[in-house]
Amino acid sequence: MKKILLNLLVVEDDLLSRLSLKARLECYGWVNEASSKSEAIAALEVHRFDLAFVDLDLEHHLAGLEILSSLKALGIYIVILSGREEESVVEKAYQLGANDFLNKPFTQTGLERVLAKFEAHLNRDQSLQKLKLAFLTNDSSMEAELASVHQAMLSQRPILITGESGTGKTYLAKFIHQLSQPFSQGPFVHLNCAEFSESLIEAELFGHEKGAFTGAHKKKKGLLELAHEGILFLDEIACMPLAVQKKLLKAIEEKCFYPLGAEVVVHSNFRLISATCEDLSQKMTDGEFRSDLFFRIEGFNLHLKPLRERRSDLSLLIAHFMKLGERRIAFDSDAKELLMSYQWPGNVRELQRVIEVLQTKDFGIVSALDLQRLLQKSTKSAKTESSVLPNDEIADLGLKNYIEKMEVDIVNNVLKKNNNKVRKTLTDLKISNNSFYRILENAKKFERL
Repeated sequence: MKKILLNLLVVEDDLLSRLSLKARLECYGWVNEASSKSEAIAALEVHRFDLAFVDLDLEHHLAGLEILSSLKALGIYIVILSGREEESVVEKAYQLGANDFLNKPFTQTGLERVLAKFEAHLNRDQSLQKLKLAFLTNDSSMEAELASVHQAMLSQRPILITGESGTGKTYLAKFIHQLSQPFSQGPFVHLNCAEFSESLIEAELFGHEKGAFTGAHKKKKGLLELAHEGILFLDEIACMPLAVQKKLLKAIEEKCFYPLGAEVVVHSNFRLISATCEDLSQKMTDGEFRSDLFFRIEGFNLHLKPLRERRSDLSLLIAHFMKLGERRIAFDSDAKELLMSYQWPGNVRELQRVIEVLQTKDFGIVSALDLQRLLQKSTKSAKTESSVLPNDEIADLGLKNYIEKMEVDIVNNVLKKNNNKVRKTLTDLKISNNSFYRILENAKKFERL
C-alpha cells in the first residue's frame, strides 16, 4: 500500500485531530487539509483526490453529510470519521456514498485496514478478471459467485467453500491466499481432514512435544502454528472428528492453543478457509458436526457449481486443457456432441484427466466410440472409489471396531508371511512393540464375534 502515492483529503474541524490524522497519512502520499465544508468544496475545485476522510460534525450538526454527494460524483473513496453511533446516521452516510465508517477515536490498525480495503477497491476489476480467467467461466451465476470473492478478500473473516469434488475448491483457496491482504505474505497451509484418523489429525493440527504419545520421538510444530500470519486451509472439514472440532473451535476463537503434551500456550494469527463437498446442515442435524464450529467457519460462504450446471463453459475448458498438452488432437462431430451432453460427475478434474488421457493415445481424431470407452472407464473408476468402504460391515461392527479388525487382519497376514517372526513384522509394518501387542489383544475380541 505504501508503494502507491495517494492524494488524500482530510476534512476535520478539530485542529489537533486533523494534524494527528495528517501525520499518520503522510507516508501514503500528499495530504490536503480542510476545516470546514466550504474549504473542502474549494479544495475539490483545485485538486484531484483518491480518498477523503470526512468528520461528520463540522461547523454545524452533520455538516459532513452535505459534501458526500460532491465527493462521490468525483469518484473519491469516502471514509467517515465520527463518534456517532446512531444507526440512522450510519445508514444515511452510506446512502449518500460513503465507502467506510470509522469510529472515533480510531486506531492505527483500523486506519491500515481502511487503506488496504481501498487498495483492494482499486484492484477489484483486475481481481475479478483474474478469477474469471482462472475458472474459465462465462456462466452468469458463477461470475456472481466469483464477484463475492472480492468482498471476502477485503475481510479477515473465515471463508467456507462448498461444492462437489473436482469443482476447484482447493484452487480457489490458493487464489484467495494470493490476493488476501495481509495474509498473502504468509504461508498457505493445507490439511485434508479426510486423510487422517482422529489421533493423527489432532497431532497434525496442534503439534506435539517429544514423548507426548507413542511414536512422538521428537517435538513437532502443528499446522495451526505453521499458518501464523498466513492461511490455514482445512479441506473436507466435514470429516473432522467431533473431539477435534471442539479443540479447533477454541483455537479459532482465542487464536491460541496447547500442543499435545505441552504446558506452554502457542499463539497463532491465521485466516481460516474451510471446504467441504458434504451437507454440513445435515451433518449438524445428525450430530456429526458442531453447530458452534459451523458458525465460526462460515464468515463468507462461496459455492462452486458442478460442471453439469455450467455447460456454457465446457467449450472454454476443453480448449484450455487441449492447449496444455504438447500433442494436438481433434474430435469428430459425434464425439463433440458426447462431450457436451455427458454429465461429468467428476467435474472439471475429470474433464482435464479425460483430455490428458486422449492426448496420449495413438489416434489423432477422437471418435464417439473412443470417447465413450474412456468415459465408461472413468465412471467405473469413480464408482469403485465411492464403494471402497464396505458399508455393510462397518454398519455391523461400527467404524472403530472395523478399523481395529483391519489392523488385526494386516498384522496376522504379515506375521504369517514372516513365519511368525515378530521383529521382522514390526520392522515391515513400522509399528512399536506396544502397538503390536495391543493389536493382538484386539484379535481376541474379534474371535468372539
